[in-house]
Amino acid sequence: MSAPTEPGNGPGSPPAAPAPAGADDFATWNESMVERYDIERYYERAHPLVRWLERRRLAALLDLASPRPGERVLEVGCGAGHVLERFEGTTRTGVDLSAGMIARARRRLGGAARLARAAGERLPFCAGAFDIVLCTEVLEHVPDPAAVLAELVRVTRPDGRVVVSIPNEGNIDRVKRAMGRLPVVRGLLRRLAGEGNEWHLHSFDLALLRHVVEGRARIVRLRAIPGGVLPLRYVALLRADDVDRRSRA
Repeated sequence: MSAPTEPGNGPGSPPAAPAPAGADDFATWNESMVERYDIERYYERAHPLVRWLERRRLAALLDLASPRPGERVLEVGCGAGHVLERFEGTTRTGVDLSAGMIARARRRLGGAARLARAAGERLPFCAGAFDIVLCTEVLEHVPDPAAVLAELVRVTRPDGRVVVSIPNEGNIDRVKRAMGRLPVVRGLLRRLAGEGNEWHLHSFDLALLRHVVEGRARIVRLRAIPGGVLPLRYVALLRADDVDRRSRA
């Protein structure tokens, strides 16, 4: 997934069916969301303000991850590879539940990354396999964010870095409502924030992120995007809790 997306078939599109509970059914539903929301459109044709916010988010990801040449980097929910392509000089691996996203990532990255279809709750890697693990704008899309977070920690080496980003849904919705009350900016709102929340299974904010992280890792650095006055997204650097390390030993 890796980034917020915009509807592929416009504001008049009928609402999607709710996410099913079964793993196979959920994967099918998720694939329908991939088709409905066009990630390429988001990166290439979004409003300039949206692209500015995204550049700030990606810069924070790179800064907190601090990749060094040759390090092993995994992105969980790699989407079409827009984030992973920025980690040049590292040994890159990407997984996504969507076969469609993996195909797009393969077109973008070619042989520069190892790509596989996998669920974030059941990563096909041994403990401590990676120096850096990324999971950006994904936790709100999965049925069990805590299970995914536990897997991110498990596959990261003991002194490695886990970097996650989330939308701050409350502030995003407040901005949308405020702009929607002003007739002169309603058209701009459709271009800035056409995304519906039907793909979001959880309404994330900093409190929910802390709850998901608790007992599994700790937040050691946090960036508010675009800033602390009106944070629309958060990017966090995590380290595994000692309790979690002992449970894995």
